[in-house]
Amino acid sequence: MARLVCELTGHERAALCNTGSEAVLGALRIARTVTGRNTVVLFTGSYHGINDEVIVRGTRKHTAVPAAPGILRNTSENVLVLDYGTDESLEIIRSRAHELAAVLVEPVQSRRPDFQPVDFLKEVRKITADAGSVLIFDEVITGFRAHPGGTQAMFGIHADLATYGKVVGGGYPIGVMAGKREYMDALDGGHWQYGDDSIPTVGVTYFAGTFVRHPLTLAAAKASLEHMKQQGPALQQGLNDRTSAMAAEINAFCEEVGAPIRIKHFASMWRTHFEQDHPLQDLLFAMMRSRGIHILDNFPCFFTTAHSETDFQAIIQAYKQSVLELQEAGMLPRKPAPVATGMDADKPLVPGARLGRDPSGRPAWYVPAPGGEGKYMKVES
Repeated sequence: MARLVCELTGHERAALCNTGSEAVLGALRIARTVTGRNTVVLFTGSYHGINDEVIVRGTRKHTAVPAAPGILRNTSENVLVLDYGTDESLEIIRSRAHELAAVLVEPVQSRRPDFQPVDFLKEVRKITADAGSVLIFDEVITGFRAHPGGTQAMFGIHADLATYGKVVGGGYPIGVMAGKREYMDALDGGHWQYGDDSIPTVGVTYFAGTFVRHPLTLAAAKASLEHMKQQGPALQQGLNDRTSAMAAEINAFCEEVGAPIRIKHFASMWRTHFEQDHPLQDLLFAMMRSRGIHILDNFPCFFTTAHSETDFQAIIQAYKQSVLELQEAGMLPRKPAPVATGMDADKPLVPGARLGRDPSGRPAWYVPAPGGEGKYMKVES
């Protein structure tokens, strides 16, 4: 299974754990072991799991503070939080590269899948390589989902270490650390054996877990990887294209009806983005559930090859109907309906009628209501 990971991703060695969070923890521990440095760079908007050190938010001074109760402030003392994809962040990384153990990147952030700063990442790769810092790509979400080689293959950037999970396990819990031998050897000392003069070639850190390499999980992971190897990149590309088509159709519909909603996506990952704030807009998700489509409110969604064309169409129709229902209820703005041909304000349907709009926004003729000063009633044609 480890050989398959390396074959598909291009990494030299792979090691296993139970979750993506564990993989990130292990990668950071490896980076600090090999470099002998402490400071790690993270970026705003990224997500790296549940470890204390990465549940942080940045300050104006580019330091980090805990982002959840129960996390001690000293856990973030060696974390530098920067804005993702900016020239200012590049300058800070360049100026402090000599003290950085690692730069940890979620190359396509699940919170902002439409933002893919490839040139920024290429420059980070150059800076870290020159300074001996470890570039870590967190591909727990994008790895194997977007492409067999993940975003590293898509962007032409090879990280020193990468973390994987989710897709690899085929539904079973798994995490994977993979990367260059000079770093991965910190888990076991590299190539050495008992009974001769060989010794560990690098300092060894500690990493272990009760269910690491669980045989049932590894059987599922091996089957998943073999399936991806057999199908080739076309497996992911077909799904990516289908996701793009769905997003394009929904976005065109929302544009047509004047709903400030867009689907933002990368590969087969997508999420709902509200372009304006409306108090009851999140009812969109409840309305979709009432139509048999469950989307966890404001979280990213993922298509798989198990989704059929029927599933795609059901999602699209539920989305459109739910948007229209929100608009009908006045919970989202809508594009005013055009005045129908022949409804000329100078040519009323009946004498004294005035042109207006009904509660649905459609044009209609109105006449003064009997006994109600300033009130009007709709003229039914």
